[in-house]
Amino acid sequence: MRKSEVKKYYDNYITEQYSIGVNDRIFMLYEKLKSLGLNSSSDVIELGCGIGVVTHLIRKTVTLGQIESVDISGESIEFAKEKIKNSNVSFYEGDVTEYIPKIKQADFVTLFDVIEHIPIELHEKLFVNASKMLKSNGWLLVNIPSPESVEWDKINAPEALQIIDQPIPLELIAKNCSNAGLEILKFENYSIWVENDYNFFLIRKKKTFENRPLKLNNIQKAKRKAWRTKFKKLYKY
Repeated sequence: MRKSEVKKYYDNYITEQYSIGVNDRIFMLYEKLKSLGLNSSSDVIELGCGIGVVTHLIRKTVTLGQIESVDISGESIEFAKEKIKNSNVSFYEGDVTEYIPKIKQADFVTLFDVIEHIPIELHEKLFVNASKMLKSNGWLLVNIPSPESVEWDKINAPEALQIIDQPIPLELIAKNCSNAGLEILKFENYSIWVENDYNFFLIRKKKTFENRPLKLNNIQKAKRKAWRTKFKKLYKY
């Protein structure tokens, strides 16, 4: 599929996106960002931002850091610029598999419901590029429809699929992460509208294992001691 066809499709998809607005999926992803430490000073690169609905939420938390949002659709970018005019938010048209951001290294890089719409042969290139955007302690967040839900749609609701819409298996993401010097810290199969319809990945740059003792505060130490006392007493072997 030619890139120009994809651009045209999403240029014409603006009304559909705007009518959806902030839905359950989008707000849950915003809450995941906050639970992972998104704060006023975070620097965020949002890959595949569409018309900026997620950007609209992120800017409510990130007031001092920079937000850089990118999409292949120039029309979507222009729409987002008209809607969001915060001085710390920038929108750019670009191909996320090769885009070079102005933020050199970010605390968070997001791929929220994006990679299923990018040809699979470009995924390794995409993950290598995303890895370059991350700080050493930064997070890459990937959200996709579960492969099974996409397969179901292909058979039962093909009209719901976009111009490129493909199942992305866990093994493929793991392989592309490994090739890009990344590691998956968390994988979650979760439900929004039907059972097990989405997959979430928490990813970081691969780190060398260090045998460092845990650093616990006094409250954590007391809880650990009480827990240990309980199982030694009740589950003695």
